[in-house]
Amino acid sequence: MKVAIVDDEALERRALCKMISDHLPDIEVVAEGANGREAVEIAKRYRPDIMLIDIKMPGLDGLQAIEAIRQDGLDLEFIIVSAFDLFDYAKQAMRFGVKEYLLKPSRKEEVISALERVSQEVAAKRRHEESSRQLEEQIRRLQTLVESEWLSVLMTEDVSADEWERWKELLPFSIASGMFLVIQFPDAGVADEWKSWLDKQLSGKAPTRYWIGRMANRRLPVLFFRSPNDGEPAWKPVIQALALDLARQFSARYGAALYIGLGSPFSRLDQLRSSYYEALSAAHYYADRQKAQVGFLPAEATRAGGEAERDKQLFEALRLGDIEQARMICLTYIEELASSHSLPAAGRKAEETFVWLGRLLSELGIRYERLASFTSCRSAAELKRAALDELDRIAADLEVWRQQQAYGKLGKAKDYIDRHYAEPLTLEEVAEQAGISPYYFSKLFKEQFGITFIDYVTNVRIERAKEALAETDQSLKEICFSVGYNDPNYFSRVFKKQTGLSPSEYRKKVQAR
Repeated sequence: MKVAIVDDEALERRALCKMISDHLPDIEVVAEGANGREAVEIAKRYRPDIMLIDIKMPGLDGLQAIEAIRQDGLDLEFIIVSAFDLFDYAKQAMRFGVKEYLLKPSRKEEVISALERVSQEVAAKRRHEESSRQLEEQIRRLQTLVESEWLSVLMTEDVSADEWERWKELLPFSIASGMFLVIQFPDAGVADEWKSWLDKQLSGKAPTRYWIGRMANRRLPVLFFRSPNDGEPAWKPVIQALALDLARQFSARYGAALYIGLGSPFSRLDQLRSSYYEALSAAHYYADRQKAQVGFLPAEATRAGGEAERDKQLFEALRLGDIEQARMICLTYIEELASSHSLPAAGRKAEETFVWLGRLLSELGIRYERLASFTSCRSAAELKRAALDELDRIAADLEVWRQQQAYGKLGKAKDYIDRHYAEPLTLEEVAEQAGISPYYFSKLFKEQFGITFIDYVTNVRIERAKEALAETDQSLKEICFSVGYNDPNYFSRVFKKQTGLSPSEYRKKVQAR
């Protein structure tokens, strides 16, 4: 703890220094001054935690110095040591937030006690500030995670209207309408470099708000959106012009081509996923043909609503491990393609389906690189075999993923809860321990164990409380705190809801056996 002493009497300063050095080893006198102007300079230069200061000094007096220091926004506490016991001085000192007012000649015990009280207050204030800073940083990191996770959910998850409303409450912005574009970058290069380049370009040129997603398989999604209070942009021409400019700038700087697919604009949040899929298909379409670099998906290549629904059903069957259902959907689809399209066209449409599947897999953290080239198949039978082989590879990767989630990461989460149930656990904290994003952790936990995270924590705590009630003579209040609850009344309500008995009733029942 750093202290400064300002008094026009050198003898008084020496006396205070000796008191501090003899009795307060944790406090260091960092500077001394003889008047108010020196007090202001000391505060600026040394940034002491506490200043002992006299009132009547030549030039700028003590109260004027305190006022000047406060106006400079410097954060320190003051203890006045003065021979003047006047109410006006005391009232003005209170207005400046002075912590103690000691009268000269000050007894050693009074000075030491005052310094101890104020230093304890300063230390408590510093701890609170550090705690607040850490909390703000945690909230900032959590907000970033929520925003990033939200875009992945928007692109890949079938979310109910109620869930969308809950997501909206967590986001620092609202969306009235928007559209996606998907950028396919060249083979060479570093993903972080491409993303940084794009963000720099958009920060100065984007005609509306935007959010950049995660890079996967050299493809980067970008959502452009407007809030309810923003003006309505002419979405298609404005974003298409921006995409063309991005392609030109990239080519000029890196000497390589970008392929940018655009999705249709939508005014409903739950429809924006369709815009993403359109943009993804368009990026693949133009990159595959290399005839143009930017555009919407041409009418002849647009996937019908039934095809999009089939893709969704196919992925859901794979994700749930129903490989037979997935194979049946895939075979039916390939047969329909072969009967209504030329073989090369059927191969291209099959490839579009597996591009979509690859993107969905990447959102789960699964790296997937397609081995088969469907457009090189020489017969419908060969196309079927190639598609089923790829499907089996995806199913195997998903099975490994499910096992890892179910028995690895989620098991680790349960172990963590079992060890730390007495602490104020949060879903975000446990998800971080398991290495899973909070959204997917909550969803996977419920799917694997048939119970929500909160309910599981509650069950563990109540089971530990039951053991303590049966096997110890601890008070109900002690047991309440030992299992992670801060309010005995709330603990009793939860316990009764879980067991049908109050804690005291439960103890009587088990001890009567």
